[in-house]
Amino acid sequence: MTVSAQEGRQPTTWTHIAQSADLDVPRPVVPITAMGQALVLFRDEQGELGLIGRHCPHRGADLCYGRHEDNGLRCPFHGWHFDRTGQCTEQPAEPADSTMYQTIKLPSYPVREEGGAVFAWFGDGTPPALTAATATA
Repeated sequence: MTVSAQEGRQPTTWTHIAQSADLDVPRPVVPITAMGQALVLFRDEQGELGLIGRHCPHRGADLCYGRHEDNGLRCPFHGWHFDRTGQCTEQPAEPADSTMYQTIKLPSYPVREEGGAVFAWFGDGTPPALTAATATA
């Protein structure tokens, strides 16, 4: 799904980015283009949604093709693992005592489900409650 912003303006509403049914598949990972960004929407093993940057910061591999595991996505190239907040949680090729992974984070956005639709918040600050008045199709 592709969602565009008005020229140079941050949205002030929750933005519809997908249908819940899009994630009702064995591998719930969906490519999303929103606000000029390539993102990936996924549901983790706990049923929580994540909306994070689509490309691994290491070599740019597309996380839509990564392994869906451990409540996140694992890069198909070198195996870096990202959770639903975009935080890198593991770098398999680094020494066991390395903490570099803690400094690596992809862009991420709050997401909510309501009435069979998935909405994302791209605005600044804490998002308001998701209501019909604060959501756009």
